[in-house]
Amino acid sequence: MNRRELEFIEGIVKYDEPMNHHTSFRIGGPADVLIEPSDAGDLLNILRYAKENKINLFVLGGGSKILVGDKGIKGFVIVLNNPNFSYMKFKGEVVETGCGTRLSEFLSEATQWNLGGCEFLAGLPGTIGGALVMNAGSPSNGIGDFLEEAVAIKDLEVATLKKSQIEFSYRSSRLNEFILVSAKFKLIKKDDDVIRAELKSNLDRKRRVQDLSYPSVGCIFKNPSEDISSGKLIELSGFKGHSVGDASVSTKHANFILNLGCARASDVLRLIDEIQKKVFKDHGIMLELEVKLIGEF
Repeated sequence: MNRRELEFIEGIVKYDEPMNHHTSFRIGGPADVLIEPSDAGDLLNILRYAKENKINLFVLGGGSKILVGDKGIKGFVIVLNNPNFSYMKFKGEVVETGCGTRLSEFLSEATQWNLGGCEFLAGLPGTIGGALVMNAGSPSNGIGDFLEEAVAIKDLEVATLKKSQIEFSYRSSRLNEFILVSAKFKLIKKDDDVIRAELKSNLDRKRRVQDLSYPSVGCIFKNPSEDISSGKLIELSGFKGHSVGDASVSTKHANFILNLGCARASDVLRLIDEIQKKVFKDHGIMLELEVKLIGEF
């Protein structure tokens, strides 16, 4: 790739950038080019260049629900780190925010404005954009429940999508077809002490049941249903503590795979394959991945 041709980019450009620096798993080979656009105009110019030159492009949120291959990512990786993508504006119960805003910042700012409803997101890493794409949340709630509209790009066209157009479901939405720029949420007016208590309760519960001792992506598999826990099925199949290389199933929460230090994507994939085959053999259920596989393995 001719680096001079990318001098039109106003934001930050990094070449051969190790992706293990940008994911919660701390796993992944290098991205050919990692770009942090300066604003929406810069982003559109980058998208146009990528389309005209047939360059593969991936938009990275907080890196919390992806496994990047050991051979890295060919083409462009876009990260919306610039403050132009992480602003927040408040008007009554409606919050407009850039999709690069971290979930922790979103919750903290909303609390200061006495706005709640999304306390179930407490403790989740990542950004607003990434959370919307996968409809992040708890078993009974998703961030999409509070969305009013989102500004998104598809085929170099900027569109405002209403909630009814997005088709949110459990850990899924239509938004993976788009690049998200900003979003509006309608939250619930609450006393800030009540919000803080709920945030603390959710954080405490997650710390009790989830394994935060090593890098991970949280739950690897979706739950088959509201009544069936993937973690329980994996535990019943005897995988707690089972390892492939430095990738190990947590002894605390069996739906967590931990990076004990130097795990490779290939280790995680092998462990995933072993779990899926054994759980299917034992319980007749094929577990579906919640984590996305990105790049070359």
